[in-house]
Amino acid sequence: MATVRTVSLSLAMVVVLIFCLGMDIGENRALCGGRPYARMGISGGSSPYVELTADGIKGPFLLDYGATRSSLSAAAFPGSDGSIRTAAISLPGIKSADFHLARYDLLFQPEKGQLGVIGVDLLSRFTVQLTQSTAYLGAEPCRPETLEASGLTPIAQNGFFSSTPTRINTGRPNVPVAFLRLGEVRAWAQIDTGYEDFLRGHSIDINQALFDRLLKSGIKLDRLRDVEVWTCDGRERRTVYRVETAPLVIEDEQAKPILTTQDFHLIVKPANACGGIADFSEPAAQLGASFLRLFSTVIFDPKAETVWLGRPDDP
Repeated sequence: MATVRTVSLSLAMVVVLIFCLGMDIGENRALCGGRPYARMGISGGSSPYVELTADGIKGPFLLDYGATRSSLSAAAFPGSDGSIRTAAISLPGIKSADFHLARYDLLFQPEKGQLGVIGVDLLSRFTVQLTQSTAYLGAEPCRPETLEASGLTPIAQNGFFSSTPTRINTGRPNVPVAFLRLGEVRAWAQIDTGYEDFLRGHSIDINQALFDRLLKSGIKLDRLRDVEVWTCDGRERRTVYRVETAPLVIEDEQAKPILTTQDFHLIVKPANACGGIADFSEPAAQLGASFLRLFSTVIFDPKAETVWLGRPDDP
């Protein structure tokens, strides 16, 4: 059999090959249209990077739904840190945009370094579909019937995430969310695609209000080794917990379960000068980027104010 390399495949093999190719195409097709970009990232990471060109310089850009403003590397472009630069950018339908210059003092970056960050100020203009290998960016909203037929589940973003910033509830950033349940406790959680959490897989930052609510509910929190993180306010030590007695349930806005997993970590995020969920008096959380790996496809549709989650992979 080893010598028969040029003969035609059997009918059964042809059927299997077509089926496998069809599955691959199905997992990577543009469900809402848009321009495809090959996904890049750091080794072992989950945050989505794509290669873009800004003012003639090409490099990796992080698609960061946890950042409200877009930025460019202060090491690659002239200007002082924090200053504003209007730059041509190779995003579909956008000729140029305003970026603030930032210094990316990151332990881990893509092989070519990080040239910039595309934040929600620009991402809210696009429908973005993320698969494991491709990011699709387009200007049109999705067709709900197409996504439902593909097995995706919608999460309404009313008051949280929109292409119209005035529709966001006062005091909240324009950041997409999912909803979490631990036992009897429920809270909204920002989907932070820029939160690279591969050192503690499926990390969930929680604020003090959510931590207190969990303790009051009687859920047993097992403390693990603390982690050190770098923030805009400097170096911080944060406490890490596991929960063995209750699974994490990711839900839609009406508390319909989408995914259940026992594999997650809770990290208490103290208030600092950086803002975010730690400043909220209501229970709130923030999902690390590794949660993206639990779903075959994630779609952010700001014009329809909806996030869609594909069929969960094995958690």
